[in-house]
Amino acid sequence: MTLLTLTGAAVAELLADPSVAAITTRIRPVEPAAGDAQNAGSYIPFVVVAPIDAPWRAETATSVATVALRCYAATYPAAEALYLTCAAVFHRKGPRIASSRLGIYGSLVGGGPTLSNDPDTKQPYAYGLVDLRVSIQPTPPLGD
Repeated sequence: MTLLTLTGAAVAELLADPSVAAITTRIRPVEPAAGDAQNAGSYIPFVVVAPIDAPWRAETATSVATVALRCYAATYPAAEALYLTCAAVFHRKGPRIASSRLGIYGSLVGGGPTLSNDPDTKQPYAYGLVDLRVSIQPTPPLGD
């Protein structure tokens, strides 16, 4: 997955945030990576960013997309804290250009956290949705 995708842009924003990095740098697009999911007693924090809906608006070359944040940790309170830290990266944020060069015109956390656990490992996680208003093509660097 390249960073020129909506999911890649969301992952890059989370990776760039020092508050998130203080908890984990395991931010994954779509699904956990090898070594993320552990058995009870060995749980580690990680985040999965998954696209839910990204309809393209051909007349404007933009999308109002929804991504899910699944924030895993050793306990429910830790998963909720990780979710709230990640949600703060996006909640009511105005226009910016992501490191992927995609224009993000605004973002809003739409709900959560909902607490659950992984059906295979039973690891606790907190889940919520983020809406992003984005361009569907890279923004040229300044001066071009």
